[in-house]
Amino acid sequence: MKLSSRLISTLSALAVCGAAWAQTATTGFVTLEDSSGAPVRAYVAGPDGAKSGILIVHDYFGISDFTTRSAQRLAAHGYRVVAVDLYRGRSASNDEAAARLMKEMQGQDRAITDRTLQAGLDALKRPDRRIGTLGFSMGGIEALNAGLNDTRGVQATAIVYGFGFGQLDAKRLAALQGPVLTVTGALDQGSLQATVELMQRGADLPRPLEMLVMPQVGHAYAQPLFGGGKGYSAVATEATWRAIDEFFASTLKPAL
Repeated sequence: MKLSSRLISTLSALAVCGAAWAQTATTGFVTLEDSSGAPVRAYVAGPDGAKSGILIVHDYFGISDFTTRSAQRLAAHGYRVVAVDLYRGRSASNDEAAARLMKEMQGQDRAITDRTLQAGLDALKRPDRRIGTLGFSMGGIEALNAGLNDTRGVQATAIVYGFGFGQLDAKRLAALQGPVLTVTGALDQGSLQATVELMQRGADLPRPLEMLVMPQVGHAYAQPLFGGGKGYSAVATEATWRAIDEFFASTLKPAL
C-alpha cells in the first residue's frame, strides 16, 4: 500500500510529538538528591515544561494511592507535580502504623525534613515557573514550612485539614510571599483551631489568608484510609478539589 507524502509527514510529526511528550511528561517514582547528597524519593507527574508547578506533602500515611491520584489530578490540569516522600520509602495502610511513622519522622533531626522539602522545590524550579505547595493533614504545616524556608521560590500554599501551623514563629510568617488557602472540616477541631489562630495573627501574616470550612465532616475526610474510611466524604472531597483548583488557577495561572 502506498502512503501519500502528506500522510507520511503527518505520521512523522505525530511520532515526534509523541516522543517529545514521553520525554517531558514523566509520571512515577524518581530519586532526587537533597543538599547533603542524600537520596529523596518522590512521585512526579505532569509535563516538564509546565508554566506552574506544585509540591505535594503527604499526610501521615505516607505516599499512598490518595497522594499519587492527587498528583495525577493536578498534572491533568497542566501542572508539573512533585510529591516528596518524608518517610523515605515507607507508608502505612492503617492509622496505628501511620501514627508510628509520623512520630518517628517528627523525632528526627528537623534539618532532614527541611532538606527533603527543598529537594522537591528545587526539582520543580524552572525560569519563570510559579510554584505552589499543597499539604494534607500532617503535610499541611510542612507545605507551609516549605514556603517559609524558600520564600522566593513559593508563590502560594494550600493546607487541607492541617494542624499546628497557628503557632509558627512570627518572624517566619512575616517573610511569607504568597497567599494561603486553608480547607477544613467543620467537625475538625484541631484544624479549625490552627486556622483561627493564624487568622487572629493578622499583623504577622503579610499575605491574604482564605479559609474554607466543609460542613458535617471531620478530619481527613478525603483520605479513605483514615479511620477505616468511616469519615470519608466524596462530596466534601470534590468540593475541596474545586477550591484547590480555583486557588491555584488564580495564584499560579498555569498555561493549559
